[in-house]
Formats: sequence, C-alpha cells, structure tokens
Amino acid sequence: MTEMFRESGSIVELGADWLSRLKAEATASPLGRCRVCVHVDDAAMVQEMILALRQDVLFRPHRHPNKTESFHLIEGALDIVVFDAGGTPLRKVELAAIGGGKSFYYRLNESLYHAILPRTPLVVFHETTTGPFSKTDADFADWAPQQPNELREFLENAMTRAATR
Repeated sequence: MTEMFRESGSIVELGADWLSRLKAEATASPLGRCRVCVHVDDAAMVQEMILALRQDVLFRPHRHPNKTESFHLIEGALDIVVFDAGGTPLRKVELAAIGGGKSFYYRLNESLYHAILPRTPLVVFHETTTGPFSKTDADFADWAPQQPNELREFLENAMTRAATR
C-alpha cells in the first residue's frame, strides 16, 4: 500500500482510475489517507495534490506561516474549523462536492489555525498550497488535544461553537 504517489510530467491528467486508486489506497492505509502530488518536486513554488481521506482521519489544528491553502471538493464532504491564535473557533466551513448542497471550494489566505473533519466515509479533494514543501512547515496548536478521542470531541465541539457563513 502506498500513501503518496507523484505524477509530474510536462502535462498531467488524472481520471476516474486515479480516484479509484486513491480511494482504495486510503481505505487500506493504516493512516486512512492517500495522495497523488502533481507538482514537480517539494521545491516547487506551487504544491498541488489530490487527496483521499477516510472519515476517521484527524489532523490537529495547525497553521502554515506565510502560506495559502485551498481545497476543491471532488467527492464526499468535509468540514473545516478555523481558530484564532488562542484556540477560539472563528468559523466553520462546510464543503461538499458539486451538487452536495454546500460550498465546493475554500481558500485560506492568512496563517490561521485550522483543522478538517471528513463527513463522509471517503472524501476526495484537490489541495493547492504555496511551496516549497517542508515537513516542518506546519505549526501545530499547543492548546489542542493530541489523543484521537479527545481531539475528535474537541473538534466537534469547536464546529458547534464556530459561526457558519
């Protein structure tokens, strides 16, 4: 099982076969996720990828200093909660694929803490962010729990308290 692929030729096309592959790999993965990166390498100034996540995947609230981030939903649904620096939920963004009755696109233009919660058994989305990539780019919130059960409860409560547009 592979959790990351790269397709980075002069012209990159991804079709339904890639979606099936990503979903199968995410389903089988111990981490519950899989991505195909379509940027040339980690040094590229624009980082683009298609990700598939299982519903049980959790990411601690984090921010990316001096970077932007956008999601375009392809399949399924997810929620994003945005926090201020102290951990107060500022906004809840509900996303779904086109036809899902919610916004299908989100962009974060500031370095704000945020976290996502997949809302369907699998969610597939296109993410674009500013490069270059470094594993140390994410600044994780020290006010958020680290244990999965506590983190899920924390994020669900934050989603309830956050304002929806």
